[in-house]
Amino acid sequence: MPDSAFNIWLENNVRILVIRLTQKGRYVSFAVVLTIQTEQGWVDVARFDTAHGIPHQDILGKKAGLLQKIWYDDISPKEVFHLAITTFQKDYELIINAFKRN
Repeated sequence: MPDSAFNIWLENNVRILVIRLTQKGRYVSFAVVLTIQTEQGWVDVARFDTAHGIPHQDILGKKAGLLQKIWYDDISPKEVFHLAITTFQKDYELIINAFKRN
């Protein structure tokens, strides 16, 4: 069970979903997901997570699905967690446009 789960709203139909599990201050797992609301519901546009045991970013395309994984095995999970939030807050419009093109 996550010790922290919340949304960061960027616009009415754009949010960052944040889920984090820590143990004694150490980041055990997390997911930071940029999502947009469509007529079909909420859709993942891009995400950073630890699903494979290593922090990474999944770059997604609307038609193509998973386009690329970027691995961050040389950076601490905590640093990647904060990088994810900062990246999405700063660049969400560019990321959404790229998602829609692919």
